[in-house]
Amino acid sequence: MIVPIDSSAPNKAEGTQYNGTVTSTVSTIFNFDIPASDKGKKCSLVFLFPKKEDLETSSYSFSGDGKLDFASLEKPATQGTTYSNAPAVKEDYGVFTVSPGNSYTIATFDCPAGQAVGYKISNAGSTELNFFQDYNPSP
Repeated sequence: MIVPIDSSAPNKAEGTQYNGTVTSTVSTIFNFDIPASDKGKKCSLVFLFPKKEDLETSSYSFSGDGKLDFASLEKPATQGTTYSNAPAVKEDYGVFTVSPGNSYTIATFDCPAGQAVGYKISNAGSTELNFFQDYNPSP
């Protein structure tokens, strides 16, 4: 699931979306289902940010200083998640300054095998980012 939460509409549930969005008021929660077969393995949270011209079927808009804050959450989001009832932050991974044409390893940890997990991306500066979360391999 991809669930935007908006501090300017704190009780509005957007449900799952196709785009990740980060603005001065909008953060996005991403849920991942980790297979039980990953037990005993290491997992990494990676943010891939290719150049627009290298994308096959996706696109994005990006402006600002590129500062994004990444965090793991106590539990995943649901269709009814809002800014007001969003899961608490379990671990803040800190601020990363992102730019197109790069990939970022945000964190590496023991795989939470057999679990659904949630991660949040928030603005930590003047970043405005809206991207279609594509299924194609990273360029």
